[in-house]
Formats: sequence, structure tokens, C-alpha cells
Amino acid sequence: MIPEQEERSQATPEEAPEVLEVEVERLEPGKQTQDGASRWGKAIGPVVAGMIIDVLDLATFGHFGLYLGFLLGAPAGWYLARHLGLDRKRALLTAIGCGIYCTIPFTFPIPVATMIGVWARARQVV
Repeated sequence: MIPEQEERSQATPEEAPEVLEVEVERLEPGKQTQDGASRWGKAIGPVVAGMIIDVLDLATFGHFGLYLGFLLGAPAGWYLARHLGLDRKRALLTAIGCGIYCTIPFTFPIPVATMIGVWARARQVV
């Protein structure tokens, strides 16, 4: 007999198999990537969010805006606000503001949401 087989046959069934314990650590927001992608997200995130809302405002041009502007702008505003780290109350206010902005006619020539994103980013730097 092979020596390994002899050792297995001599083992009693009462012996428990070896248990491996694994420790799990959650990553903090902003430290999920090592390549700098999170830094870029922080740097241009508010500006890109404003651009997205402005594109939605352009898509809800004319009578579509009166009917679909709020239905498209509010969920997009909620998602972007939560993605940028706002709490639920501020995200709700942002969603309502984005919905109203996409509903108001003739706001498409001036990219107000992008300018607000630039202003918010400039306030973060200072």
C-alpha cells in the first residue's frame, strides 16, 4: 500500500476537516480603483451629470417636455445625485429640480445644469 493511503485509512471519522476562515473588507467609496478612475469621477462628475441633464432637456424639446420632461428628468436627477454621493433628502430635491428643469420650455439654448455642475465642482476645490 502507498503510505498516503495508509494514513487516510487510519484517520478516524471524528476528526473534522480543516476550516479556512476568510476575512472580507469593504472598500471605501472613492478607493475602488487604483488606476485613478475614481479621481476622474470626482473631478468631472458634477459637470458630466449636468451635461446629462442638459441632453435630457434637449430631448424633451417642445410639447414633449410638458408631458415627459418631469418623468424623464426626475429619475435621472435622482440617480445622478445618489451616484454623486448626496443623501436621500438632497437627492429628492435634486430630482424635483431636474424634473422641473426638463419640463420648463425654452431652457435648451442655455446649458444651466452644466453650469451648475461647474459651479458645484469649483466650490469643492476651494
